[in-house]
Amino acid sequence: MRFTDFLSEERIRPFMRANDRTGVVHELAELLSARTMVAPSRLERLLLERERMAGTVLAGGVAIPHCRLEGLPRITACVGILHEGCFFGEPEDGRVRIFVGLVSPMNTSGQHLNLLARIAGMLRDVSLRDELLAAVSASEIHQILLRAEEAHVARMARRGGLTFVEGAGSGHA
Repeated sequence: MRFTDFLSEERIRPFMRANDRTGVVHELAELLSARTMVAPSRLERLLLERERMAGTVLAGGVAIPHCRLEGLPRITACVGILHEGCFFGEPEDGRVRIFVGLVSPMNTSGQHLNLLARIAGMLRDVSLRDELLAAVSASEIHQILLRAEEAHVARMARRGGLTFVEGAGSGHA
C-alpha cells in the first residue's frame, strides 16, 4: 500500500488558518475526523499526547503528527500547508509549514511505521516541498504527491528498498 492510498483531496487543506501547534493539530483532527468517524476533539487529544511523548518535526519544515487508535477501521491520512509556518516542536526545529497527519488502527503497527518512513523519505526532497508550498488547490497537492510517491517507489525499487507497505489491507481513501 502507498501513502496516497490513504489520502484523498477532501483531507488536504492547502491554506491552513492556524498560528500555533494546537491550532494545527485541531485542523488536522478535523480533516481526519470525517473519514475515521472519531470526534475531532478525541483525535486532537491523541495527536497532542503523542506529540508530547516525542516530537514529529523533521528537517525542512515538515511535521508528521500521528497516533494509533483502538477500534479504528482503517488508516487515514491528511495534509495541511501553513504558508507562514509555526513553531511546532522545539524552537531550534524552526518553522514548520508542511503537515501530514496520520491515524492508524492499533493492530497496524508495521504498516503505520512503514507509512511514516515512506512519508519522511518522500518529504526529504526539497523540490517536492517547494512544489507543495507553491500549490494552490487540494487537487494540485494530491497530484503532486501521487507523482512524488511513484518516483519514490521507483527509486527505492532500484535501490532494493521498501516499495510497498505489506499487509495494509484495502484502506483506500
